[in-house]
Parts: sequence; C-alpha cells; structure tokens
Amino acid sequence: MPDKRWPLWVPLSARIVVAGGLGTVWEIGHWGPILSIFLIPLVFFGRGKWDRYEVALAYYLAGSHGLILGSASFFGPGHVPLGIALWLASSALLAAGWAFADRPWKVIAVLLIDALPPLGLFDWLSPLANAGVVFPALGVFGLLAWLLLIYVTLHGLSTYWDQHALSASLDIIPVLLIASLAAKMATSSETRPAGWMGMDLHLGPITRNVMADMARNQEWISQTQDKAGHHTVVLLPETLLTWWAGNAAEVQSAVPQGQKWLVGASVPVGPALLADGIEEVRGGVVDGKGKPGYLLFVSPFPVPVSMWHPWYQGYGYVRADGVGYEAGWWEPARKVDGMRAWASICYDQLLPWVWMEGVVQHPQVVLLTNNEWWAKGTGIPEIQRATAWAWVRLSGAPVVEAENA
Repeated sequence: MPDKRWPLWVPLSARIVVAGGLGTVWEIGHWGPILSIFLIPLVFFGRGKWDRYEVALAYYLAGSHGLILGSASFFGPGHVPLGIALWLASSALLAAGWAFADRPWKVIAVLLIDALPPLGLFDWLSPLANAGVVFPALGVFGLLAWLLLIYVTLHGLSTYWDQHALSASLDIIPVLLIASLAAKMATSSETRPAGWMGMDLHLGPITRNVMADMARNQEWISQTQDKAGHHTVVLLPETLLTWWAGNAAEVQSAVPQGQKWLVGASVPVGPALLADGIEEVRGGVVDGKGKPGYLLFVSPFPVPVSMWHPWYQGYGYVRADGVGYEAGWWEPARKVDGMRAWASICYDQLLPWVWMEGVVQHPQVVLLTNNEWWAKGTGIPEIQRATAWAWVRLSGAPVVEAENA
C-alpha cells in the first residue's frame, strides 16, 4: 500500500520554507487568499504531529510578523516585547490544531476551530478566505462547497490506491467548479450603489490637544462637504472622533439637507466604555430623543489588548488609555437609504467569523471602514485588504470603503 506522506525527497525544511512564503504573500495584493489553499496539503501530508505543527507555525509566523512593528507603532517603541509576545503566542496557538490534521475531517475541524472564537479572535491568514476565490458570489453555499471540495480532494489523494474512492471523490470537483463558474457569470456587476461614496482622509490619530482636535474635526468636515457633492450616502473612516455632544452637534450642523453621513466614531456607551461604531447622521434631521445621529453599527470585536480589554476596568475619559471598547459580537445588517448594508470595521476585516456573520445575512452592499495611520510599513493593511477582498468576493456584494491613512 503506497504511503500517503510526502515523498522522502521533499524534506521538512523545504516545506517550512514554502509555508513561510505562503504566509508572506498575504502582503502582496490578493495572492495571500489565492495561494493559502496550498497550506492544507503541505500540512496534511506531514510525517507526524511535530512535522505538521512546524509547517503550520512557519506559515503563521511569517504572515503575522507585522504585529511586532504594529505594537511598537501603536503603543510606542517600548512595547516591542509586547508585540513579539503577541506574535509568538498567536502563531503558536493557531498552528496547534494543525498538528492533529492527518484526516480530511480533522482539516475541516481545524479550519473552523481556528476561525471561531476564542481562537477566531486573532485568526489572521485563514485559508477559509480562499472560498471567495474559488466560489465567488455563492455566499454560505460557496463556503460549504469549498469545505466539501477540500474534503473530497484530500480524501481522494490520501486513498489513491483505492481507485473507486479516488474516482468518486474527484468526480465531485468538476461539478463544484462548474457551479462556481456559473455563479460568477450570473453575478451582476459589483459596482457601488448610485449616490454612495467612501471618503479617504489623511488625518492621523486624535491627539490630546483639544484645540488641535477641534481643528482636525473642522478639516475633515470641510473636506467631506467639498467632495460629497451630489452623493446621498457618504461613508467616513473609523474613529474620526469621540461622539461627545459638542462633536455630534458640529457634525449634524455640517451635513447638507438630503445627505447621510456614516461617521466612524468612538461612542460612549457606559462608564469608561466606548463602542467602535458608525453613526448615521442625516442632514437637517435629529432623532426622536433630540440627539444628532444614530448608532448604526458597532464593531463585533475591536483590536484586542489595545482597544478590547475586559480583564481590567477603565477609570474614566480623561486619558485615552483610561477607557476600553466593548465587543458587539454580532453585527446585523441595517437598511441605509433603502439598501441592506453590512459593515466591517477595521480589525474585524481580518477575522473569518465576523465575515461569516456578514455572508449569512446576504447584504446588498458592504461597508469597509479603516484607520491605517498606525500600521504603515507593517504589512497589516495589506493583509486586511486581501482578506476583505476575498470575503467580499464570496458575498458577491459591491463595496464602499473609507480609510484614514
């Protein structure tokens, strides 16, 4: 009986190098989700638990190295050790399940276990994103078809001495791929809805200088008024401001009649607690409670450690590090200007379980809001864009995006 393992002439070191390369290409256009599927056979045909673990670990270490520079950029140079710890710990945990992935069903189980909380709270680089590459516009059915494709392919290859098993497995593959092609051909043009626009800004972070932040608010409001033109819905980047009464009133007074601004804001929701959300502000309209704006979307999971940290209590709003952000966990689709919209807010765009929440709701438009000023040169924005591209492709919905670089 032939051995299903990699031939002896393919050393572990070579597969580690290839796996590391697959992790690294997430920073190059769309190649990360496209090529991530090849991690599966590299691990599956390993010669034992340590073999499989080392290959998977190389993939995650290479792909998530941006955590080191990202932590230093966000928290300050003194936090490089924290970045290294997060990088090593997250990679080790995500790779752990792959050590046991020596059967097709175990591969499926590891993909889902890594994707769902608690591991799903930091599951970068998931091969699940490849479902959007292979089965565009099929949504949940595309994800299920992708999992079936992986299962039958691995089953056929690992039992190739049984010709009947191989034939039965591989006969399903053309059917799935034809369904994928038909779905893509039937998909309408993925152009954003008429009258919608995303606003890109270059403002950097909010500061501790009140006067500077007031000038910053006036700057982005002025830019938005100048560029919004005839558009009816304008999407703005994440955490542009904290939604205090004065800031909210200033934004409300700036929105032209007949326009809606979807403003990324840190919204107070409790003592020392904020929501990383999107406020809908309608020109000339104040809600029934006399407040400008309506909290339309809340991030299911803000960035852990830096934003979401329930392990200690905040102590107030005097300093930025005195507050925490709540996790919304579930992001429902909402009606905006007659369209069923679903939003993915910055860090959420890296997480498969959050994207699955969007896919099951069949949105008519996907809103992407980003705040990337802190991550330049880390590779994190590139991975985020690649992940979002693949999952949006799976949903088949058009995209409106806004970024603060």
